[in-house]
Amino acid sequence: MSEYTMSMQEVSGSALRCTDCGSDPIYHKGTYIALWLERFARPLFFYPSEIGRYIGERVLHAEWLLPLIYRGIARLGLGTLLDAPDEKTLLLDRVLWEEAKERGIEMQEFRLFGLPRNLFIVKFRDGRHSSFEGIPLSTRKRGPVWWIDNKAELKKRFQAYHFPVAAGGAASSYKSARHIYDTLLKPVITKPHVGSATRHTTLHISDEKKLKQAFAIAKQVSPLVVIEEELEGHVYRATLVDGKLCATIRRDPPTIIGDGHKTIQELVEKANEHPARRGPYFSPIALSQETLDELKRQTLSPQSVPPSGERITLHQKINWSVGGTTKDVSDEVHPDNILLFEEISDRLRAEVVGIDFISPDLSRSWREVRCGVIECNSMPFFDNHHLPFEGRPRNIAAKIWDLTEQR
Repeated sequence: MSEYTMSMQEVSGSALRCTDCGSDPIYHKGTYIALWLERFARPLFFYPSEIGRYIGERVLHAEWLLPLIYRGIARLGLGTLLDAPDEKTLLLDRVLWEEAKERGIEMQEFRLFGLPRNLFIVKFRDGRHSSFEGIPLSTRKRGPVWWIDNKAELKKRFQAYHFPVAAGGAASSYKSARHIYDTLLKPVITKPHVGSATRHTTLHISDEKKLKQAFAIAKQVSPLVVIEEELEGHVYRATLVDGKLCATIRRDPPTIIGDGHKTIQELVEKANEHPARRGPYFSPIALSQETLDELKRQTLSPQSVPPSGERITLHQKINWSVGGTTKDVSDEVHPDNILLFEEISDRLRAEVVGIDFISPDLSRSWREVRCGVIECNSMPFFDNHHLPFEGRPRNIAAKIWDLTEQR
């Protein structure tokens, strides 16, 4: 289950409230059951599905079959076809739509019973028809490995490939989690073994009491919980298309920098004056309970006056919704790190992949610093590169359409 699909909320018609999910909640029981089934079924059905891809392309001519089915359902009144994005369309799909329009590609969204499921049909300039879910990918190439979105399996495989990852493992019981915890440097983090987008993820775990709480939080949505050492540094997202690194952003939690005079509260108010924080994408920094807890962990309060140049983190999460920001650092990536990301993409057999990587400085080689891959996503939110808080926008949608039009 990818980063993309884990974000869907069409369960019982409304979003569920959950502080551990953040601003984009998911249905706990449904997600848990889906991941439990996927844990056993996906490896078993991976190779049959690969055969199915071949049959679909060579025998059933699936490139035109699904568009035909979608249009038929729409004519029966059971579904709708949209010719343009609306308020329910994800930002990721909007940037794809905008680039398609620039190229003369006709794109429509199919909704069964009016529910957005991110299913699309397209008509290329050469007259070909095709369909896709989320991101247009080639049907003529092999799909990615089955474990690309599975953090637990990915960690095990990457260790065998000698790719840098945080030390740790996955557990289905607290007893096993405690055993893993005892072998690791502290602090550690816990997270669901698939998906997440920081949902039900807990950082800064340094004692057994917090480990038990954190394990229970992750276990609400995942049958397996990943326990791993907390790497120090920035969280980077590297996005690759057709095996080549196209863009890299640094994803920062809500942060302020002291000036030796203003309190943290005053610095937050100053930061919130930035025009980009007025929406619709980036949010103001709020002095929420989570922020107060994070400050307390650092023995600070909203009335503390940080020294000049001191960087203060205000939240454990890096999401836009809690005041997180992004900065394009594509031109700063060390050549060794570029080669690493491209080798990872090759191992994953992924036409499009987002690699989340923690490093104190991506301009330094991964061989010289304590760093590691924390997850990979087969359907990444590449719209982050189109709208960085700082730095130059990168048109990933154009790279994806370039690849798709070459099929």
